[in-house]
Amino acid sequence: MSLTPQVLLSVSLPSRKSVGAGYVHERDELRNQILHELEKNEFIATWILHDTRLQDTRELTQRSDFSQEVSIFLDTARQADQRTVLSHQLADLIGRSRNLGVRITTLSTNSRIEQDNLNLLVRNKISMVNPHGGIQLKSPSVNSLEPHSLRFGVWEVPAPLQWAKQLSNPVRELILKSAMRMRIKRPFQHIQIDLLSMLQNQIPVSKIAGLLQSLNKLRDRGNIDITPIRSAATLLRHLHLKQPAHIPAA
Repeated sequence: MSLTPQVLLSVSLPSRKSVGAGYVHERDELRNQILHELEKNEFIATWILHDTRLQDTRELTQRSDFSQEVSIFLDTARQADQRTVLSHQLADLIGRSRNLGVRITTLSTNSRIEQDNLNLLVRNKISMVNPHGGIQLKSPSVNSLEPHSLRFGVWEVPAPLQWAKQLSNPVRELILKSAMRMRIKRPFQHIQIDLLSMLQNQIPVSKIAGLLQSLNKLRDRGNIDITPIRSAATLLRHLHLKQPAHIPAA
């Protein structure tokens, strides 16, 4: 089966509390600028929101002209009992998000979900898990992983390319490297833009704008498709049914 390479695009937005009072305005401006660049290119991304009060969720949906995906982040790595976190916090976040008119189908965490806890995701209608949602990952980002089928139709997304941290190199060079990877039959790439890294390293929005414009050109040529994480679920299920013994490498 021939498949156009899929770029799963995500944006990690730190909470206002985590950036400190002196950087809240800069954080908000950066969020607005990145959203503007996404929508100028008609891209829908998965916004990994670290604000459990859901203020960012409300503001993002109000500012978006397109239906950007919202993925709520839950800290599962530093908790003694992952199941307790999922059973108490996840249902609460899903319910409050629904009251805002936002449907959550992708959960972002900083650790993998244990097999015995996957039923809690199904109960809350989560179909995709992004275990790479932690800000400033200590371990080097893996360039590519295959999407991983868990249980009950829940999928784990590929590890992201931490593009914001690599933008000291020319954007064109990065795009060419990515295109080369895609030509060797890796149908999924996860590109994550880390706004905390951009703030700390003073990476200008123009760098991200150049990245998005280059991706847009690749899409216009039919080389890639750009999609939020949620849209991969249907495609992955289809591939899984077509090729039950083998899931293509990401």
